[in-house]
Amino acid sequence: MKNESGFTLLETLIAMAIMLVAFTAILSVQSASINASDRARQMNVVAMLAKNRMIEYEHEFEGKTFDEFKKKDAGQFKSPYEDYRWETEIKEIEFPNLNLSSGGNKEESGGGDDSASSDTASQMTKLVTNHLSKAVREATVTVFWKKGTGEQHFSVSTYWVDLNRDFQLSL
Repeated sequence: MKNESGFTLLETLIAMAIMLVAFTAILSVQSASINASDRARQMNVVAMLAKNRMIEYEHEFEGKTFDEFKKKDAGQFKSPYEDYRWETEIKEIEFPNLNLSSGGNKEESGGGDDSASSDTASQMTKLVTNHLSKAVREATVTVFWKKGTGEQHFSVSTYWVDLNRDFQLSL
């Protein structure tokens, strides 16, 4: 017999299998990296579109009262972003009754000065709560886009305060 050095067929097949597993893992990680990069780019575009629409929305609102403004609106972005659409909405904020009175019963307190001041405080908190509900609005911009067979969305909200709103002294 000749003393030849070299690899046997079995050793070569095992080495190829190891390389195949390693290359598959590398391609899998690379694919996930590309998908993450694509998702980050997509979210960057969506966030920029939402920010720009919110700025436009604020400029449209400037100088108007809440009653003069559309409660809901929708539209399509211009080229090159025609694959995206937007919706805007203004909602009235419902503030809870901020009753700061002691919570005591009028009969227990004797109905004296404490109950009168409690009634006054209760009326004042109702007036302030009513005023805040009429003077503050939540403005929301939502951007929609197609992803596969479904649709995804991204929303941005802010709060607008009408500082020129008259304070009503009656409920």
